[in-house]
Amino acid sequence: MLIVRSTACGLLWLLTPLSHAALLDRPLAIPRGTANITLRERLHVNTLITEPGTIEIEWDNLYSYTSGNFNMPSVIKYTPTGKSILWGRTEFSAAFDSIDSVAQAGQRTTQFSDRVSFAANAVLKDGEKLDIAIQPLATFFLRGQSGARLGATAIVRYDVGRNSMGATMSWTGATTPSPANPAGTWDFGGGFGRRLAASGAWGHLTPHVNVVYERSTGAEGNWAAFAGIEYQITERIAVDFSGQRFGLAGGNPDRQVVVGLTMNFGKVR
Repeated sequence: MLIVRSTACGLLWLLTPLSHAALLDRPLAIPRGTANITLRERLHVNTLITEPGTIEIEWDNLYSYTSGNFNMPSVIKYTPTGKSILWGRTEFSAAFDSIDSVAQAGQRTTQFSDRVSFAANAVLKDGEKLDIAIQPLATFFLRGQSGARLGATAIVRYDVGRNSMGATMSWTGATTPSPANPAGTWDFGGGFGRRLAASGAWGHLTPHVNVVYERSTGAEGNWAAFAGIEYQITERIAVDFSGQRFGLAGGNPDRQVVVGLTMNFGKVR
C-alpha cells in the first residue's frame, strides 16, 4: 500500500488504478511474511515502488489455522528522490517478523524474527500501462540457520482501466544449504485486482487474487492461492484482509488469514 496510487490500482496495498504505472502516480518465498505479501500486492494493489522521497511501513498480522502460529511481519520501505534508476526509481526495503509466535507440544515460543531480508526494487520501465521491475534481495539468518539466501525477482505489471494484473519470477539460493534452507528455489506468481468503482465509497475497495507455484531443490512443487480485499482509508493509509492457502497441490497444506496495515509517512525532510 503506498500512498499515491495511480489510476489502475496497485499491492500490500492502495486503491486507485495506476495510469502512470507504478512509479510516480498512485492511485514482492523466503519467509511467508511481508516480503512475500508485499511482492504479491505489487501485482494489483500497490504501486511497484514507494513514492520517491517518502517512507512507508507495512505491518501484518498473520495467523495460521493449521498450526496455530502467529507472526507480525513488517517491512520498512524508502525511495530516494532523484532522476536515475538507482537514485529515484529504486525502492530500498528491510523486512522481518516483529513477532514470531510458534505453538509446539502445547507450549508457545514468542520471539523476534529469525531472519532479516533486504531488497532493492528497481523500476526499469515505467509506462502508461506496462511496468517492469527487477528486485535483487538478500536474507540473513539471525539464528537456526547459517549463511544467507541471495537472489532476485522480475516483476511485470499491466494496468488498464480499473484493472491491474501482473506476474513475477523469482530465484533464490542458499550460501549454506540445509534441509530447512534449500540450495535453490524457483517461484512463479500471477495476480489480478480490480478497483470496484472509479470514485465514491466503492472506489476505496479493491478485491484481489494471486496464484503462486514454488519449487525447491530436493522437494516437490507447491501451489498456493491468495484472495482478499483492500480498503484505502485515506491517501496515505490502507488496510488489507486476505486468506492464504499453501499446499493446494504438493507440499504441506497451511491455511492462513492476514490483516495488514500500510502507512506512508510522506516526504522525508
